[in-house]
Amino acid sequence: MIRIRRTAAAFVLAGLSAVAAIAHADTTLTYQGASGAFTVDMRPGAVRIDDASPQWQLYRENDKAIFSIDPKERTYTRLDSDSASVIRQRVDALRAQIENRVQQLPEDQQATARAAMLQSVPGLDTRNQKIGLDRTGREDRVAGVKCEVVQVVRDGRPAETLCVATPKALGISKDTFASVTSMFSLMQTLLAGTGFETAGLPYLSLSGMPVRFTDTNTGERRQLVDVSHKRVSERRLSIPEDYVETKVTQPAN
Repeated sequence: MIRIRRTAAAFVLAGLSAVAAIAHADTTLTYQGASGAFTVDMRPGAVRIDDASPQWQLYRENDKAIFSIDPKERTYTRLDSDSASVIRQRVDALRAQIENRVQQLPEDQQATARAAMLQSVPGLDTRNQKIGLDRTGREDRVAGVKCEVVQVVRDGRPAETLCVATPKALGISKDTFASVTSMFSLMQTLLAGTGFETAGLPYLSLSGMPVRFTDTNTGERRQLVDVSHKRVSERRLSIPEDYVETKVTQPAN
């Protein structure tokens, strides 16, 4: 009887150890699209995003900052509360320049010219954009992972179509997913007033990770092809020490 109890206890401890390992495992999601591979490395406190371009992005929760790294130039730019303030000033200055040019046109042409110029320069349109989610009720599978089909609606028009998988379905720990959510929350907060704050929306409202993304306008699709829980090296989640920071500068007077 004592042996049976000890054996049972050993199995329970082994099971708890396995659960703990899964709960704290790093996660790497690999996507494929027409433009190339796209990877997201994540663990509690850090998220790295690599798209098809040479640059990559790094979020570090303790720093309350998002970094854009350029390996070719061996430089990086920090987006934090200070640099976000500078960005707002630069955007405001550019808006003022555009408005000054518009004011020089005949009055009957100003509204059309203003709308065209604001639309051609991302971030300059300060109108509140209404963004919502249409939960279609449909389900699908991507790379063997069950997901919910969700339609993003921007200003009443269909935009991205997502298939969203729960963190549990992807093996992502609660702490890791909380860091992903905090990254989008920080992005929205820092970019408020710049016109770019909607970039992270409506991802804050999602209860999981998109495993398929389809742009309704262009038809471009990017979808999950692999999920890994191998340990992500500290090197991948750090900025090389010899890289030089490029400061976001104040607008010229």
